[in-house]
Amino acid sequence: MRKINKFFFLNGLLGSFFFYYFVRKIQTIYNVDPSSDAYGLMGVAYYGLVLGFLFGIKFIYIEKLISFFKKK
Repeated sequence: MRKINKFFFLNGLLGSFFFYYFVRKIQTIYNVDPSSDAYGLMGVAYYGLVLGFLFGIKFIYIEKLISFFKKK
């Protein structure tokens, strides 16, 4: 049976934060205003939050970082 990751949501939230930040940065560079452009806001919500959450679950390991800093 697979071990349940106790940092599941924290990993996902961290990934969502990174993707949201970079998508908003790209939108700022290209002058996309989410308040007047509904598709721009949907892009931030979908790519930034949803795909970022999945990325965080798959590739970010908070538990390894915590154990690394606890050793010192």
